[in-house]
Amino acid sequence: MTKVYQTQTGAFTASHSHEGTLNEAAHPHHFTYEVTFHGPLNQEGFLLDFRPVAQFLETEIDQRLQGSDLGVILKNPTTEALAIWIYNRVSQHLPHVFSVKVAEEPNRWITYQGEE
Repeated sequence: MTKVYQTQTGAFTASHSHEGTLNEAAHPHHFTYEVTFHGPLNQEGFLLDFRPVAQFLETEIDQRLQGSDLGVILKNPTTEALAIWIYNRVSQHLPHVFSVKVAEEPNRWITYQGEE
């Protein structure tokens, strides 16, 4: 059985702040993310149709988080918590989620692959 990885990306700008060790006032980031799916090809020879995946990511992630204060959505608004939140949200609606990668800057990111 042939299995493939399929990745789709998205982006949004949101702000977050930190207390404790990080201790930063609210500041924005232009977050980019990748959602990777993994699984077998279906009878037509593809894993998932790109179009409904792109539509879901646009409406349920990009538009929902654009301009938001992540502290309102996440108890602890770290990039790690954001990766887990995106993973959980996508996996509740789409099959075959393998991982989510979130970057708050081009040179640093978090990857979450679900619970082991």
